[in-house]
This record gives sequence, C-alpha cells and structure tokens, in this order.
Amino acid sequence: MLRKNILLLVFFLASQLVYSQVIQSSFTENKRDSNSYNAKANHLTKQFTATSDFLDAAISSINSFNSLIKKENYRTKITSFNNPTSSDMGFSLENEIQTALKPMLAKAKNTNPQKFSQVVSSLLNTQKGMPGVKSALTLINPVFPTLMSLVGTLTIQEKRISKEDLDSFITATSKYFVQYERLNQANVIFDQNIDRLNSKLKDLQFDVKEYMLDMITVLSPNIQRSSLKNLSTEELLLKYLDKYKMEEKLDPEASGDKEINTVYPSDGIKGAKEISGNLQKLFSEYQKVYGENYQQIRSILTDSKTLGKSIDQKRVDASLKELEELYAESKASDILSLRLNTITERLKNLVATEQANVKM
Repeated sequence: MLRKNILLLVFFLASQLVYSQVIQSSFTENKRDSNSYNAKANHLTKQFTATSDFLDAAISSINSFNSLIKKENYRTKITSFNNPTSSDMGFSLENEIQTALKPMLAKAKNTNPQKFSQVVSSLLNTQKGMPGVKSALTLINPVFPTLMSLVGTLTIQEKRISKEDLDSFITATSKYFVQYERLNQANVIFDQNIDRLNSKLKDLQFDVKEYMLDMITVLSPNIQRSSLKNLSTEELLLKYLDKYKMEEKLDPEASGDKEINTVYPSDGIKGAKEISGNLQKLFSEYQKVYGENYQQIRSILTDSKTLGKSIDQKRVDASLKELEELYAESKASDILSLRLNTITERLKNLVATEQANVKM
C-alpha cells in the first residue's frame, strides 16, 4: 500500500513538472512571437516615416528649384542690356544711330530730317518696356536690316546722299549692332536651355507624385489610385504620408492587428535614390546653364569697352559689377534654398532602414 502511494506521488510530481515545462515553453514562444511582431512593426514604421521625411525635403527642393529657374533679378538685368535706349553696355544704340544719321540728314532736301529721325527712334523703341527675355530679344534680328532698308531708301531718294555716305553709316553703326546680335544669340540659347530645364523639372515632379501614389496605395490598399490624381504632392504628403499619421497607422497597439500585412515596396529605396540623383543632376545642369550665360554676357560687356573712345568705360564697369553681384548672390543662395544636403541626409536615413532589415 505504501509503495503504491509513493508511486502515485512520484507520478503526480512528474506530471506537474511536465505541465510546468509546457506552460513555460508556451509562454516563452508567445513572448518570442510578440517581440518579433513588435520588431517588424517598428522597422516598418521607421521605413515609412523615413520615406515621408525624404519626400518632404524632395518636394520642398523641387518647389524652390521652380522659383530659382526664373531668377527674375538676373534675367531682368540681361534683358535691359538689349534695350536700344539703355547705356548699360557703355553706349546707347539709339544715340549712336542718330549721331551717324546726322551727316546724311543734313544733305537731305526732300526728306524731313526731324520726321525721319522720329521714325528711326520709333523703330528702335518697339522693344522698350516689353516684358520677358524672349519678347525683348525676338525683335533684335529684324531691326538692323529694317533700318538698313530705311536708310538705303533715303540714299536712293536723296541725290545729294552718296553711296559713300551710306557705307560710312553702316561702318559706324554695325559694330554696335554686332554686340546686340551677340547678346541675342547668347540669350536665345539661354531661353532654350531654360525651357529644357523646365521640361525636365516637370518630368521629375511627375516621378515624385507617382512614387508617392505607390506608397499610399501600399499603406491604404482600399484607396483608388485614380482618386488621388488631382491632389498636389503637398496635399498627398499631408493627408496620407504625414509621418505622425503613419506612426499611428502602423502602431500594433493602435491598429489591433495580429498580423502585419503591410510590406514596404521592394523598389521603394531605389525610387528614392533615382529622385535624389535626378534632382542633383538637374541642379548641376542648371548651374552650368546660368554659368555659361553669365560668362557670355560678361565677355560681351568687356568687349564693348574696345569699341571706341565714345564708350562710357565706367558705365560698363558698373554693369559688370552688378551682373557679377547678381550672379554670385543667386549662386550662393541656390544651394541653401534647394536643401540638397538635407535630401542627401534623409536618403541615407532611408537606406539605413534597409540595412537594419538585413540584420534582423
């Protein structure tokens, strides 16, 4: 009997020990699963919030870039050089033409010198005050041949005006027109390059928006992509990709989800790298466009100083200084306003989340 009781006691103790080990094992397994779940959720949150930070900087940079391309102060200044009534190049084209016309008009018998002079002035002043670089430049090319035709007609109609007088007029004025033609060519190329930059910037804006739509549909599969097309990138960021909203959305306790169904896009970081790289390339191209135009305009102004004794050297020097200051100021502010360093740092933070995922 005693032996039987002892065996029962041993069996009971053994059963309790096994049960305790099973309970402990189950608790450990559940704890391990819970820790793994939380770790995955936290990592996913870090990936999406790092993406939000990157997009915030990218959108800000693109908006700043859009403003920088216009560079109104710089463009207004180079436009003013093409104004025939301006003396910013050390001479006034209108004054030089009127001066060269005086000897010819003095010989005119059938032409009213004052009226003819007014016609020439009106011809040259058709450009004055017209807004924008393109509108001011497009009239440069026809001015010289139109003026030559007008003066040529005067020579034919007035017997006292000789071919030598016409040749003398052409020689006296052509060197000034050459400067304007050089300005025209430099700025036509400049405008073409600006148009190309604007086109590339629009392409980049499209890529950023598509990238954002990809992220939103991953986070919220129930949202129709087509319903987001009319929203701006700023609206998309605030409404769907705000980092604080995403933290709340991906928080395991807040969501109550037992499984993590959201997966960070496999090409998410690759897409961010492409956006950052394209923005850097666009900025380098932008600097080159403005740098080349600045050097061309500077060379034209410098060459104006050699046109003759009538050139106002101090006026040319003042124009050169103003142009240099405008270019230097804008160049210094460009990098700061574009926040390119911020984009680079935030891209690094995003890439770091991928590296952390590999270690998990």
